[in-house]
Amino acid sequence: MTAVDDLAAVLGERFAAVDVPKFRRHPAFRRNAAAALASLGGVEAVVGEVSAYGGTAGAADIHRVLVARLGWAVEDVAERRQIADDRTEADRWASVGRAARRGETLRALVDRGDLFLDEAAASLAREFPDPDLRGLAEAALTGGAK
Repeated sequence: MTAVDDLAAVLGERFAAVDVPKFRRHPAFRRNAAAALASLGGVEAVVGEVSAYGGTAGAADIHRVLVARLGWAVEDVAERRQIADDRTEADRWASVGRAARRGETLRALVDRGDLFLDEAAASLAREFPDPDLRGLAEAALTGGAK
């Protein structure tokens, strides 16, 4: 048995009106189930996602409802991943901006004679453990000179 077949069986247990043999042969189910399994990683995760859309009481065709929900699950997971990726990228750019501003601020203090260059560099080393961010801040501090 494949994971798609296992998913049909578990959905049959969860939603009593499902005709499991019929469901296993349904091309749209097989296609959406395979996509959902690839996206979510396992039968229980897919069942959890499909179940989160609510019950099926009153559904004229439970098989169509579940096939649609499998498709929604794939779309929703992709959207959540995209949102998380976008948030991560926005956070990274914000960090880049903070590092550049901090390096520029320290540069101004060095230029005014309020801080020595080595003190400013040591401060950046403490403030930015990430080597890429530290390098960016140091470039802003030194004007790109090493």
